[in-house]
Amino acid sequence: MFQITTFFRRKFYIKIAHLGKMVEINITKEVLDKILKLQQIDSQIIGLEKKLKEIPEELKRLTELLEKRKRKVQFIEENIAQLSQKRRELEEVISESYKLIEEAKKRKKTAKSLEDYKTAIKLKYQAEKNIISANNQIDAILKELNNLFREKETLLKTIEELERKIAKKQEEKKKLEKALAKKIKEFGKQREEIAKSIPPEILKFYEEKKYEFSGNVFVPVYNRTCSGCSMQIPSAQYTKLLRGKTLVRCPNCSRILYIK
Repeated sequence: MFQITTFFRRKFYIKIAHLGKMVEINITKEVLDKILKLQQIDSQIIGLEKKLKEIPEELKRLTELLEKRKRKVQFIEENIAQLSQKRRELEEVISESYKLIEEAKKRKKTAKSLEDYKTAIKLKYQAEKNIISANNQIDAILKELNNLFREKETLLKTIEELERKIAKKQEEKKKLEKALAKKIKEFGKQREEIAKSIPPEILKFYEEKKYEFSGNVFVPVYNRTCSGCSMQIPSAQYTKLLRGKTLVRCPNCSRILYIK
């Protein structure tokens, strides 16, 4: 447990729980300045780490969406194949029915009895009926095929767009990885030197809180407002800050506040 207590001239204290007792740790203005420098470095590194962490999640979402669209296209293609096969079967029915009509005409001409003549008429009637039914079904199939082809075309465009987005995110990930590696290398020694000059207890406190606040654990107050969360500071706490006798925590975000 950490608690900012009093500020006196160029010093303030942090009380920490140690072996069941509250121990005061003295912090000079110089130490606070070093912590702020450390924060500036860490906020840049944490910002890049955060962006880098978000990309795999976005890539996963885009990839899942892409696979879903591809499965939908596959389903449509299977429907198109089935409907096309059904259309070919109906066209065969029509072709066979026309042959039956020609056969019925011949039977009518060569009929030797009334029964043969009636059979030929029935054959022709049934064939014509089959042609009408098949044509109606083909019309319905063509309409459905038209809708499926349009849906497929739209999905293929969406797939192309998703693939572009995924490629762009993958390239962005590579760039961020390079930028992060560069920042870590650039600030590595500088950060190490600063950290060495900060009391271990204070450094531990800062390290425990830095990811919670994206590196900005100690933040200044501007116009009675916490620069960390943009919430207005209550009058009593703000007055303490103005007197320069104490540092306080923001009642909203719990960051440590100071007057710059």
